[in-house]
Amino acid sequence: MRGAGYFIIIFMIFIIVVVPAITVKSCKLMQPQRQEEPEGTKEAAANESISLYINSSQKIEKLPLEEYVKGVVAAEMPASFHIEALKAQAVAARTYVYKRLRAAGGRGCSLHPGADICDDSTHCQAWITKGEMLKKWGIFSYYHYFSKINQAVNTTASLIILYQDEPIDPLFFSTSNGKTENSEDVWEKPVPYLRSVPSPGEESSPHFFAQQEFSVEAVLSRLKQKWPDIVIDSKNPEKDWKIIETSEGGRVKRMQVGNKIIKGTEFRELFGLKSTDFKWERAGKQIKIVTCGFGHGVGMSQYGANAMAKDGADYEDIIKHYYTGVEIKKMENMQ
Repeated sequence: MRGAGYFIIIFMIFIIVVVPAITVKSCKLMQPQRQEEPEGTKEAAANESISLYINSSQKIEKLPLEEYVKGVVAAEMPASFHIEALKAQAVAARTYVYKRLRAAGGRGCSLHPGADICDDSTHCQAWITKGEMLKKWGIFSYYHYFSKINQAVNTTASLIILYQDEPIDPLFFSTSNGKTENSEDVWEKPVPYLRSVPSPGEESSPHFFAQQEFSVEAVLSRLKQKWPDIVIDSKNPEKDWKIIETSEGGRVKRMQVGNKIIKGTEFRELFGLKSTDFKWERAGKQIKIVTCGFGHGVGMSQYGANAMAKDGADYEDIIKHYYTGVEIKKMENMQ
């Protein structure tokens, strides 16, 4: 038994340390060359570094930029996705951190002075270590998935997304309802590259439809806690709900709830819904709310990107579809 234990430990070390090193070399040989790059471009990109605040250790660590991007892609997008979708996510992740790099004139992480960015997905971008990747994927999938992410990041090294020569805020989300949203329909501020566009082929997403049920008592409790002066039917509150306006992306923009006119985003937040594309019905003593899509709906849909890639689109096609009027260029040296 002891000998078997030693074998397992040695095998895990081989998978985590040796295989990725071999993978990097093999990926470089297999990469399709879109165009010739100036000598030293990838070396320059590899030498860039970022200051990352890691919440679990409550410390700031310095990481090579491209290694950081690999951890973001692994955390933010399913590794089973098409390689071109992973490349699009890599370019978006790199653009996001580049825009915030203090060395490049960015504002850094507002929650953690001294850091460019943190690993809290609710504030910056999610990021995981190789050890966390192993736990997430399991030992038998780790090699394959890390190889894909390695290739996605390396083949797009140093590329970022620009609008009128400025790095964009590359917003993304999980699953659309068939269209993305205009930025002003979610946050009021119009952004020229965050326009509503079609996003077909997402029905296979596990988040495309979702259903939640609430008791009448729970509904009334949440409504009255949010708006103490609300006037609403205490037995059939859903009868006092009415959609007033929908967005270009087909989501609820404004609605009436009793004597209140509220935003669809407020209703979503109040009930913890996956999307602002929702409908409701009475089901006995419960109120059933059905949503379509998952996330705020602005920018790149991840499942939409995967659907585009499966249909033959490359990462540039995907990025330019979801971010209107942008260009993809190499970042300037940040040192």
